[in-house]
Amino acid sequence: MAELVPNSLYYGDCLEVMQGWSKDCIDLIYLDPPFNSDADYNVLYSSESAGIAQMRAFADTWSWDEAASDRLEMYQNASGRPAHKVVVGLHNYLGECGMLAYITYMAQRIEGMHRVLKPSGSIYLHCDPTASHYLKAVMDSIFGGENFKSEIVWKRTSAHNRANRWGPIHDTILFYTMSDTYTWNPVYQSYDEDYLKKHYRGNDNKGRFRISDLTGSGTRKGESGLPWRDYDPTVAKRHWALPSDRGLPGWFIRPDDYSEMTVQERLDVLDAQGLVYWPPQGKVPQFKRYLDAMRGVQVQDIINDIPPVSGKEDTGYPTQKPVALMDRILKSSSNEGDIVLDPFCGCGTTLESARGLNRQFIGIDISSFAIDVIRVKRLKDSNIPAQGIPYDLASAKMMHREKPFDFETWAVNRLPGFVPNIVKVGDSGIDGRATLANRPDNINSR
Repeated sequence: MAELVPNSLYYGDCLEVMQGWSKDCIDLIYLDPPFNSDADYNVLYSSESAGIAQMRAFADTWSWDEAASDRLEMYQNASGRPAHKVVVGLHNYLGECGMLAYITYMAQRIEGMHRVLKPSGSIYLHCDPTASHYLKAVMDSIFGGENFKSEIVWKRTSAHNRANRWGPIHDTILFYTMSDTYTWNPVYQSYDEDYLKKHYRGNDNKGRFRISDLTGSGTRKGESGLPWRDYDPTVAKRHWALPSDRGLPGWFIRPDDYSEMTVQERLDVLDAQGLVYWPPQGKVPQFKRYLDAMRGVQVQDIINDIPPVSGKEDTGYPTQKPVALMDRILKSSSNEGDIVLDPFCGCGTTLESARGLNRQFIGIDISSFAIDVIRVKRLKDSNIPAQGIPYDLASAKMMHREKPFDFETWAVNRLPGFVPNIVKVGDSGIDGRATLANRPDNINSR
């Protein structure tokens, strides 16, 4: 297996690829694996090099087959594996079905991800509500329930009308860490306009502001309990509570000795710069908190301010996520220079976000076509290393010898407009299909 090379792509099954890496080498993992949603997609990509549209069909379905049976048997006979009890329990509950095939497939790979994550690392699992509850049990068994941090809901569309149930408009993202010591950077989002209209009703030549307290409840001894400008806070059983530097607007001029001033002297400075509001009829002086000094509201576990992909960002990939969503996750749980892994990288949204935020990226996908699209179209850099993709005749022959089905997929995708067959048989043939531009008169299909 190829060793880990930052800022590169890997063609193959992430389970096999990660086995070639050392432990504790990844800072953050985001994965958006194929959902168990029984959906079929036709993906239409524009191919500039070929000058035509290339269609690739893939089935996001799972059924009980020999591979699923082998995975179940492995878990039944391996009581030491973290997900052993969950998989066995789900087998007793679900039986041998497509959902269990999906869960055993994911459990194997999530165990591999746990191995490569650093002790300070985090993982975000983006999943469909039809399987999220089963996957959460798997994640608890592998990462530990104590390391579950958040269940994030992303509103991915505005409306899906259903005649007999609530409209499904959200995805679930499960956030886990390796330990209590993990990377976390507070990220803020803009205030809702209704909130601004309700609270930031003041406006002057310095901007929009709201009125907030300059005092806190309870009396204090010392400077914070002394009068200022003929107002004694202790009369109302309160004390002076000045805003922190974080609450001061960017245009505030901070005197060099501000931190050494008395509370009353600092109040004079605030008042001189127009930050004290004097209400009529001698009421309590208050602080003018300007909007441009506020960072916004810290991100919450319901994301409803990031719309689905549209316009120029839309590549046609059916489960594509917006870069803004990836940016929020990467900013929260990684730092510049960190290595971010997407083991089901699809059309490369996570990788684009990582590169834009000065993180190192690793992308893995089982589709050689996806690797091509990411390099040429998404990241627009054909020099990005693509491990597992043949680069000369010798490596192509090796792939044909060692991984004939992978070679078949790769070879067929070299032909513009062609896609490999979903079902493969061991007849050594290089088989694929394409769609004719025009339907023959005597045939019902193209």
